[in-house]
Amino acid sequence: MDNKRLDIELIRIIAVFFVIFNHTGTMGYFLFASYEPRSIQYWIYLFISVFCKISVPLFFMITGALMLNRKEESLRYLWKHRVLHICCILIIWSFFYYMVLVKEGVEAFNIVRFFRQLYVYNWNFSFWYLYVYIALLICLPLLQKIAQSLSNKDYIYMTILYITFKMIIPSLQYILWRGRYTLNNNIDLGWITSNIVIFPLMGYFLSYRVKGFWNKKRILILWGINICTIFMSCYLTYYRASVMGVCNEESSQAFHDTFVLINCITVFVTCQYLNDKSQLLSKISKQIISLGGCTFGIYLTHIYIKDHTAITRYISKLFQDIIPIPRMLYAFIYCIIIFICGYIITLLLKKIPFIKRIVS
Repeated sequence: MDNKRLDIELIRIIAVFFVIFNHTGTMGYFLFASYEPRSIQYWIYLFISVFCKISVPLFFMITGALMLNRKEESLRYLWKHRVLHICCILIIWSFFYYMVLVKEGVEAFNIVRFFRQLYVYNWNFSFWYLYVYIALLICLPLLQKIAQSLSNKDYIYMTILYITFKMIIPSLQYILWRGRYTLNNNIDLGWITSNIVIFPLMGYFLSYRVKGFWNKKRILILWGINICTIFMSCYLTYYRASVMGVCNEESSQAFHDTFVLINCITVFVTCQYLNDKSQLLSKISKQIISLGGCTFGIYLTHIYIKDHTAITRYISKLFQDIIPIPRMLYAFIYCIIIFICGYIITLLLKKIPFIKRIVS
């Protein structure tokens, strides 16, 4: 327990909470679309919607912070103890969700169809992360070499490239030409700017190269920049919706994660600062470590709790019918309850010898 980094555990908690929020649809995540752009609720709720996109990138940054500084493992160990472990988790939990659908009459049992969809798509829309994480683990030896060999100037150059090609150019070209003209696809920095490269490398960089750089003043400045870029994403989302004539979850998220790297860096270094310069986290270290240790299980179970139990119906009846509260407050309370339920379930599962290996 003493080896746990409290900042990392806090980041896990923040990340999984916003994973849950990201799946609330028009109840929370896309609640802003229910309001007119001239209303204050539209912009506040859109701000929250954009902010929550830090969830999965933060998990990639955690991987970088914890795994890219290690000594290189043998490929045999990597595939046997890391890649195979996550593959087994993916198969077992996908089969669980498949059997839930069979029990509910949505699917007929067909083992060939199960494995076909597991190979081509998934059985739980949130499990796309597991597929990407498998890809990250496969590349881990290469990422470790890259992370440890790059100079600080190289990291800064990489960040500038990301900001230029993933933030500035997409934003400017849409404002100027409304999507009619875009940069030639052959000028593609895809491998550098992919989630399994930029975010793990940034987690490593912030943890081991510039950890002493951040003080209170610099973090406040960073938060100011972060808030400005989030509002820029909000404006671009609004602008694109006005151009397209539609605002819904399926077609209106193009700019939600445009500036997500800045948001992730801000949250990451803030948690580091709280851990290093404040006693706040140490005072509640047991709670943070306990919650942080259950975040993977919460991620795996939250869709079941949300969509396949009566919890959602009871929460809705309590806070919408019996004790009416503002809609966004309801969404946050809903996420907290789902989080707590997932936490309790994970704690119980971790007490079972074999099962604990598929929730951690």
